[in-house]
Amino acid sequence: MKKQEKQEVSLVRNVLNKCKYTMQGLSYCFQNESSFLLEAICACLIIIMGICFDITFLEWVISFGSLCLISIIELINTAIEATVDMFTQEYNEYAKIAKDCGSAATGVMTVLATIVNLIIFVPYFMKLFVDIF
Repeated sequence: MKKQEKQEVSLVRNVLNKCKYTMQGLSYCFQNESSFLLEAICACLIIIMGICFDITFLEWVISFGSLCLISIIELINTAIEATVDMFTQEYNEYAKIAKDCGSAATGVMTVLATIVNLIIFVPYFMKLFVDIF
């Protein structure tokens, strides 16, 4: 095999390994983090509502972006917690701060995403109820 072919095979293998590690991380969070599963269920509901209400492209971008940010922060929070747990099982004030701040980041983003999605969807619900009554 030529050098260039070996590099291409190595590149493909590298990309496939990264995809495998990504799927393992997502799988871990779905199986072990109840909040991650709840956030995924909420995301599915928001996607269904977006389809039903035929929201605009910009609304899709904003809504989907906020949902993705929650997931990203939750994944980072899980990584922080696992790293802290790897180094100490005993109570440590710095470990508590790290875990609490990671949790707070998820909480703040969840509140922000909720507000963003309420701003997007409340007018659609109001129009729906006005049309019904």
